[in-house]
Amino acid sequence: MLRVVNSAREIISRKPLYSVEQAQKDHQSILASFIQSHKIRNLAESTIKKEEAFLTAWFEGRGPAHRLLYVWEVMEGEQGRKMVVDYGRALLDAGITTHTIRSYLGTLRRLFSFVLEHPIVFDRDVAVRIQDRYGIEITQPVSEFDMPRYVYCGERAGVPLDPEKLYEFYALLRRHYLGGEARSSAARQRNYAMAVLAGETGLRVDELIHLEVDKDLFFESKKVQTRHAKAAKGSGKRCRITLFPPLARDTLKFYLAQSRPKLASDKSPWVFPSKSGRRLTYAVAQAAIKEMVECGRVQKFPVSDHMSWHWFRRIFATRFIESNPAKLHVLIELLGHMTPNTVHRYVRHSEAWMDRQIQEVLEGTWPSLGI
Repeated sequence: MLRVVNSAREIISRKPLYSVEQAQKDHQSILASFIQSHKIRNLAESTIKKEEAFLTAWFEGRGPAHRLLYVWEVMEGEQGRKMVVDYGRALLDAGITTHTIRSYLGTLRRLFSFVLEHPIVFDRDVAVRIQDRYGIEITQPVSEFDMPRYVYCGERAGVPLDPEKLYEFYALLRRHYLGGEARSSAARQRNYAMAVLAGETGLRVDELIHLEVDKDLFFESKKVQTRHAKAAKGSGKRCRITLFPPLARDTLKFYLAQSRPKLASDKSPWVFPSKSGRRLTYAVAQAAIKEMVECGRVQKFPVSDHMSWHWFRRIFATRFIESNPAKLHVLIELLGHMTPNTVHRYVRHSEAWMDRQIQEVLEGTWPSLGI
């Protein structure tokens, strides 16, 4: 990281004198406006907090001893560009994954693009151009060529749970995760119900923990509604409907009648509340999936430790398209995506399924071609 700090010092050393207090105020104003744009675009709260924390730490950690680094200093010509390049190299040297590097540089690129679109700060409610106040020409220092190509890091580790073994995994959890001493654990019943609903509906974990009993579960029409869909590229949180298959309905009926009352009173709206009746936190949900995966591994079941809630969504997509190959447009709607591009990345067929498809091709299409 030394090269990054040196790059910042080279920029700072050439700056004219100005009020540090005013500059810090302008810098914070720019960051606040950028974060506010996230809220206006209705991005997820977790995304907003994550980007805000990253940007705050990034600029605080790269300035001189007496102050932070300012946004416009990184956007000034060749030296700002050099700082970004050095930062990218430092991430590579530290062995950071391409997914994380893309996330970090992507956040910076979006911030600088925002500043280029809104290159002003305010002085007593009067708009002042950044280049006029600080005597610099700002540019975009993060090139698209600095961004590693999108790679899902889990791909290298492989599919953690064969889609065709999903119901075997559920059966194992019923026997070993819900049985024995844990039989009376309402929290484990809740976790298991979440896992079944995730695999049967394709809902994200954030969507699961925001479900409300009286508003989002439709047993008669066999549908589940989410009003907490992920925001992406400014599209906002869109309410959508997905499937509510028999196993999910039966599991939820039992859970709501037998287990949930031990966690929360009727006044709590959440389908999956915490032990105090409040909305379940993301951290508790993550601990739950790790606990269930560990149960499977202890029982020698073929599930990898990188199994996560999002893999249930991938498994749902895979099983749906294998059963309904002509209904990709339906799957796009069920998952809440806008194009098929992302959906194609979700689908991960098992080796057994691929072997069957290959044999069907060999036995069907190829003989007709005289091969």
